Amino acid sequence: MPTWLVGGASGLSANGCTAALGLALTALWLGSLVVLRSPRPGWRAVPRSLLGWCWIGFGLAFVARFWVLSIDAVTYGDMTERLLAVPAPVVNEALGLSALYWAAVVLAYRLVPAPRLNGLTAVGRLVRPDAATAYDALSALAMAAIVMGPEVERNWPVLVRPLALVGSLWVCSAAAAWYLSQAGGRRFAVRRWVYLAPGFVSFAYEPFRERLLLMLLIPFLAALFAGRRLRLGIVIAVFAVFAVTSTVAVSWYREVTWGRQSVSVSGESVDPGLWLKDPHQAPWTAVLRRFHSFDSLVFYTHLVPDVVPFESERNPLLDLLLEGFVPRALFPDKPESRRAALFSVTVWSYGEEGHEEANIAPSMAGDLYGVGGWLWVLLGGGCWGALLGVLDGWRERLAPGGQAVVVTVLALLAAGGIERDFPRAAATLIQTAIVLVGLAVALTRAIGLGPPRLAGARPPVPAGWGREPAALP
Repeated sequence: MPTWLVGGASGLSANGCTAALGLALTALWLGSLVVLRSPRPGWRAVPRSLLGWCWIGFGLAFVARFWVLSIDAVTYGDMTERLLAVPAPVVNEALGLSALYWAAVVLAYRLVPAPRLNGLTAVGRLVRPDAATAYDALSALAMAAIVMGPEVERNWPVLVRPLALVGSLWVCSAAAAWYLSQAGGRRFAVRRWVYLAPGFVSFAYEPFRERLLLMLLIPFLAALFAGRRLRLGIVIAVFAVFAVTSTVAVSWYREVTWGRQSVSVSGESVDPGLWLKDPHQAPWTAVLRRFHSFDSLVFYTHLVPDVVPFESERNPLLDLLLEGFVPRALFPDKPESRRAALFSVTVWSYGEEGHEEANIAPSMAGDLYGVGGWLWVLLGGGCWGALLGVLDGWRERLAPGGQAVVVTVLALLAAGGIERDFPRAAATLIQTAIVLVGLAVALTRAIGLGPPRLAGARPPVPAGWGREPAALP
């Protein structure tokens, strides 16, 4: 076994099968691109599809993560030697479960038929040049929900999830305005920037990197669906620079807001000289430690069920129905989803005394495995793939503007869902889609665009809109 590939002194344990399994998982991941539902060939088909975003998430959190940990499981892990103690057969089993999970997602996505009645038609009808009033109203509504969020969280738990869902839909108006602007509409030249304001306010309250990433995705996806000719090399470079700079910005801002440090003291932690002296604390190293899905699955495989028993009393499908479709207003004693917090003090920190609760991703595959083994991994992965397949089947029947809105609103939920527990990830995706459609129906009727059409109907688009310009302005 060549140590330059896997099994180095500080990398994951490996035997004769580990590299082969890693290569097989990589090949499965790359080969799964053939099932993407997109008329556009090439790399642009990936970000135009919800499965494409899930593909990106799986590639980062499982495939790339395995190879990074094979190089150094301490520096790029959690700065401990716990992963080094995991034997090679366990790593191999985790690779096999990763492949099983992804195969189930892709197969279910490919086989599920999209219902004839298109549930996203109203979203497509909302993307038109004369809908500026609707975008103004939606942006103002989302801003109000974001501002009310902290107060509601302290006093009225029943409103936490509804306000969070409504607050996230500022993306709808921003994505529509950016698409129309990129497609040639001058009316939104200023408005498109104003519609990003709720995103900045949301980040100010909760400084998560994903909130900044969303503001980068909006113009990117708008340009992509409007037919702008983007170069892959430039796109990769922009997102790579964003990954590093956002890591620095988020770290600094959290020290100021959460750590209550002064600006001068917190600025010392972002000193480039310090990064050169201690590369382990540099932002580019922190980026490589960002994802933990494969780590989580390795720990599940290592400890369950021999040390920690299966959670056989849980049923993720019933949990999904409860969390996704039963509002707290009707069920005041509805249990709070705390899978990440519980995982952080059980499987993740097993053997560590005094470990505090943290929001550590259990990964969808790991959480499903903890319920009952590989069968639940297969079943849950299939359900996730079927959900993405239905949404993508509806999405592809919309005009480009409607597709831009749908993908922008749901992209990070599709990509990040594989890092979360299955009920929470699936419920959030379903709820966001339902709220998006509900508000689209209400707004289209309020501004006189008529009721949503039936299956596959495309919203009217003025002549000349969406033609492919030669290059970005």
